[in-house]
Amino acid sequence: MAAILHVLEGPDTGRLFALSSDQATIGRNAENTIVLNDASVSGVHVRLTRNEQGRFTIQDVSSTNGTFVNGRETRASDLRHGDVIRIGATALSFELRQRSRRIKGSAPGLGSVEVQGTVAPTLITVDIASLSRDELEREYRRSLILNQLDEQLTSAEGSSEMLGAVLDAAMQSSGAQHGLILLLDRKSGEMIPSVARSRREGLRDVGFSKILAFDVASSGEGYVGDPPQERGAPVVVAPFSTTSDTSGVIYLSGPVDGFGTGELRAVEAISRRAGVSLSAARWRVDFEILFGSMFDAIMKTVQAKDVYTRGHSERVRHYSKLLGKELGLGKEELYRLTLGAALHDIGKLGMPDSVLKHNKSPRLTEEQMLEVRKHPQRGAEILRDIPFLADVVPAAELHHEDWDGSGYPHGLAGEDIPLIARIVAVADTYDAITTDRPYQKGKSYEEGHEILRKIAGKRLEPALVEAFISAWYKYRKGPSRKRYVKTTRVDAAATPRAAAAHPGPPEPGPTRSEPVIDDGLSQIIEIG
Repeated sequence: MAAILHVLEGPDTGRLFALSSDQATIGRNAENTIVLNDASVSGVHVRLTRNEQGRFTIQDVSSTNGTFVNGRETRASDLRHGDVIRIGATALSFELRQRSRRIKGSAPGLGSVEVQGTVAPTLITVDIASLSRDELEREYRRSLILNQLDEQLTSAEGSSEMLGAVLDAAMQSSGAQHGLILLLDRKSGEMIPSVARSRREGLRDVGFSKILAFDVASSGEGYVGDPPQERGAPVVVAPFSTTSDTSGVIYLSGPVDGFGTGELRAVEAISRRAGVSLSAARWRVDFEILFGSMFDAIMKTVQAKDVYTRGHSERVRHYSKLLGKELGLGKEELYRLTLGAALHDIGKLGMPDSVLKHNKSPRLTEEQMLEVRKHPQRGAEILRDIPFLADVVPAAELHHEDWDGSGYPHGLAGEDIPLIARIVAVADTYDAITTDRPYQKGKSYEEGHEILRKIAGKRLEPALVEAFISAWYKYRKGPSRKRYVKTTRVDAAATPRAAAAHPGPPEPGPTRSEPVIDDGLSQIIEIG
């Protein structure tokens, strides 16, 4: 048997690692047998050792975040096929597989392998030939319900929405009149109702047998028939469990003529999907909590490095979100935008303190400006090493590119600059203009809007500037709203989304002349 570690979740998702020796270590450092690209994993996190019985034992090596097997923290435990190991943000499945036979040599580019067995004669558990037309139609309808459920579970947000979709599918598939999903509370031992449905209008309560629900959850075996030792409508009860401590049952009652094994089989198929989906949701929540903690730590580190722009990244994230909403970006696009905006200055971590804490004059020396202009590429280098942040790299690398091509580090112009970077550029510039620095008094919000308009077409995309000012008053409801709403103008050719947000003919706006900005403020805008 070959022992395999399959990465289910984390930066290395999809990778397979074979445990070819009797000992192996897993961690972030290069000297490990298995190296993970996960910043939340310790340098040497766990050790795997083959014991006398040929099984592998996993041992935590004084890690920072601990080691979990099937949702339980462990210092050392023997692994079984299917166990899920979680270290940091990475989840790995431990799998035992038959060793592959060696490929026999043949012509170049071709090969053959020894046959290990024949196809099982019966792959379908239902004898289709024996089914009536009504039964065939019922099985087909159930397959459609399962397909629809898979789509719903993929797009569901949160466990409540998932459980609701699961119960609806179970009732449709079985013809049940009433349905419950009950979750086992590990502390109290009670079966707690989570979701309830009924086809009967006006019905306020749905009854169930606690004893039956607990027996099915603990035994893992489904039940169909009348509730034992209790009066009531026929029931079908199917268990489900996750890789964590969560377990429960789908409990259905009615119709009057009862359920059969076909209904039980259909509901069990749905319950298996419930367990898998809830496990994935739990892993996702754990990962989001961990990522949020890491993200906050990074933000605090950047702010500690650049004490004179404290709060800058949070404000840029907020302004970017306002503009993204105005442009009609979807939920996922907004999430990536705000993430990139918050991390846009991460490259400043490598900038000397002599530049960041420069506070005697608003002008930097030529050498200091050269150092400043390195931070976008430094930021890109940091973020590129994190696979799930690849989409936000342009926010860090390209937010100092100018609309007219005069920016840095690559001199990109117009729509060659990715939208995420163009949005962050507007937000970054606005915050630099309107906040106090030790060497420069911040402008008022209204003055900031006028300065944005002056540099639109040179530093910034004109359509995005107008969309940002519109969004400012729409969502922030700032003072002097009427004065600026009258001068709002959007360049429809430059940004179709912005034009859609502002229908009607363009109104006259301020003249797009070469910006006249004092040198101190100009450098502040450039530094961000």
